Amino acid sequence: MFVKRALPLAILLAAFTSTAAATDAIEERMAQVIPDAEIDSIQETGMEGVFEVRYGTEIFYVSGDGQYLLQGNLIDLETRDNLTQESLRGVRADMFAAIDDGELVVYSPNGDTRGVLNVFTDPNCPYCRELHQDIPQYLEAGIKVRYLMFPVLGRDSPQIMDRIWCADDREDAMDRAKVGDKLEDIDGSCDTPQDMHMALGQQLNVRGTPALITEDGQQMSGYQEPEAVIERIIGGS
Repeated sequence: MFVKRALPLAILLAAFTSTAAATDAIEERMAQVIPDAEIDSIQETGMEGVFEVRYGTEIFYVSGDGQYLLQGNLIDLETRDNLTQESLRGVRADMFAAIDDGELVVYSPNGDTRGVLNVFTDPNCPYCRELHQDIPQYLEAGIKVRYLMFPVLGRDSPQIMDRIWCADDREDAMDRAKVGDKLEDIDGSCDTPQDMHMALGQQLNVRGTPALITEDGQQMSGYQEPEAVIERIIGGS
């Protein structure tokens, strides 16, 4: 009887020891390969002997002995799930949950908030202006829209963005900018989170605007029909 009870414990201890040894080996090897970066997490995958190693939004797959490294999407062929994107989705969700509304330009529904849409935007981007026209539809559906700065189109985009964030009424300033107003009557010399937003966008591989990230970390590029986005948000809540 004692032997039967002890066996599962021995198996668990062996597995723990194996995982701990693999973690140590991976940390040692990755410190040699990427010496200036700190690992955020090392997780076992469903593939025996292969571990997920994450640096921010960069994911690598490394063998337990630290000898082999793969970069790309890990797919579960049984379920067709993209396990890499599932991991990144959680990372993105945590990133945006940590950003306070006070750092953003926020449009909130009058009633209950059923979901959140984060949008990297540029005042000179025509598709961003098209998305802005959909704001009432999002609010009607109970979706809070949170704008982040990503001024990459037009020489004056960074200045216009700063003026929006420095305005007494950011929503009004954003509305004006979305119809072509340069906001030259607003002093844009206050401290703004523009550098932080740009760095975050680059970390998320945002290449253009608009870029949309839902509350649960789904990322979409370019203009999207609001009905489809709302369905993804409400359906994921």
